[in-house]
Amino acid sequence: MTAGSANRRFIDLLGVRLGLVLGLALLPVGLVAVAQSADLIANARNHSEAALAGETLRAIGPGLTAIKRAQGAAEAIAALRLADAETCNRILARIVAQGGHAAAAVYAADGSLRCASPGTEPPLSPSPAFSAVLTRGLPALAARADEGGGNRLAVLFPESDDGGAVSGVATVTLPSVAPDPEPRDGFALLLFDRTGTILLSSVPEAEAQSILPEGNDLTLLSLPEGQARTFSATSLSGEDRAYSLVEVTDGEVFALGSWPQEIAGLALWQSLPPLILPALMWAVSLVAAWVAAEKLVTRHIRRLRGAILDFADGSRSIRPIPMQNAPQEIRDTAEAFARMAHAILRDEADLEDALHGKEVLLREVHHRVKNNLQLIASIVNMQIRRTRSDEARRIMRSLQERMLSLATIHNGLYQTADVSEIRADRLFPGIVEQIVRASTAQGRNVRVTTSFDDVTLSLDQAVPLALLMTEALSNALRFATTRSGELPALSLSLRSGADGKVVLQVTNDACGLPVTGVDPAEDSSGIGTQLLRGFSRQLGGTFQREFADGQCRLSVRFMPGAKAAAA
Repeated sequence: MTAGSANRRFIDLLGVRLGLVLGLALLPVGLVAVAQSADLIANARNHSEAALAGETLRAIGPGLTAIKRAQGAAEAIAALRLADAETCNRILARIVAQGGHAAAAVYAADGSLRCASPGTEPPLSPSPAFSAVLTRGLPALAARADEGGGNRLAVLFPESDDGGAVSGVATVTLPSVAPDPEPRDGFALLLFDRTGTILLSSVPEAEAQSILPEGNDLTLLSLPEGQARTFSATSLSGEDRAYSLVEVTDGEVFALGSWPQEIAGLALWQSLPPLILPALMWAVSLVAAWVAAEKLVTRHIRRLRGAILDFADGSRSIRPIPMQNAPQEIRDTAEAFARMAHAILRDEADLEDALHGKEVLLREVHHRVKNNLQLIASIVNMQIRRTRSDEARRIMRSLQERMLSLATIHNGLYQTADVSEIRADRLFPGIVEQIVRASTAQGRNVRVTTSFDDVTLSLDQAVPLALLMTEALSNALRFATTRSGELPALSLSLRSGADGKVVLQVTNDACGLPVTGVDPAEDSSGIGTQLLRGFSRQLGGTFQREFADGQCRLSVRFMPGAKAAAA
């Protein structure tokens, strides 16, 4: 079986075709599931981002209030333009105490400290934030580390002289903000300025850089103050995270809240493409439908098919087909097959009985014909005894031999198991034995050798061939002679040739005839020659008789199985 025919046979299976049909039927459901899954993932992502925005605003709320208060205090200090150091120190101490700030100070443009509240940290100069305030004349924020390992945020505000030039910088430092050692549910909050410099972080500094979104230039972001922008992106560490960006001060300081996408329950959804889960649902539905079809239809049809194929292959043992759980239509089909099979078995039994009766009748006919022929031969034998003419006795004896040959043929047909086909190696030895025995009784002794191949003949060929062999054998016995005084030899053979044809050959010693050449009576109208030629035509074969080296050889070549011609 070729690969193409094997594939075709596989596709022709009921289960495969049923699976294909069910798959096409469930395909719209799968497409709808794909669309719903995409919508679900989008909605879940939106919910995650909205929740993150709320969490970011909640987390930055207290800090935003403290920054606003510190900005107001720094602006007020800058507006006072305190030149007296003692007065400045006293006012700054009161502002820190009343505002709950960590420290306050005023720096000259060259970075020198003019005045400060108690506990002021070392000067900010020459920090980038300090330089930016002097250069741009705009407020700024700077991060400062305290001794406890936390972070402090300082608000810087420019102090201007009468000409509008920056003459100093007022600073207010917020209380220390210690990073949360275990951020809740992976939430992280970063505070950075417009240059992208991280000012404060709720996670360690090394981790803060990896949380930033990849490919986003935070220095270009601009949002309305107090509002948030949410988005999803891949962090620098390669993690899918949700982000919420809040502007703390106008274009200067931003707060960035972030958590992994799985915080909102998206771990499984985001780990798979939107098509995977609907495809799994479609496959599970297809398997469930196929299993249902298998239990309800396919397996019952396979059982019924097996029973039908066994019956078609010749098995006549009809076993019950288990169809207890099959649908009613399939049970009805199985019952109809059982009734049909029983009807066929009954008809076959009737046909076998009728055929057996015909065979018995045909055998009886052959037996009766054999008996009648033997009876007629006996009557002819009685007549031979009463006849005085040698010529008449010879003619009647020849007729008697032919009748006995026919009787032998019918006796062989009577004893043959299959009368439609006859084996020559079983039928012809009896005919030869009977003719030789009759010749010996008449005083003609001959050494006879026979050889018969296993050749199967039809009834139409067996009868004319047996008659031809009888006629040829009788003539050979009658004319067999030898010069040496020994018994003349006679051989009879029936062989299959290489071309498929069968050759009957009868050879006897005939010293009284010419040494070589053909039969001088070849064209004679003798009854023996006419019979031999007539039987040859019935067989559809060729007849030939020749003499060589003191022997007469007769041969007939024909094709077995061919329909015999009419005599």
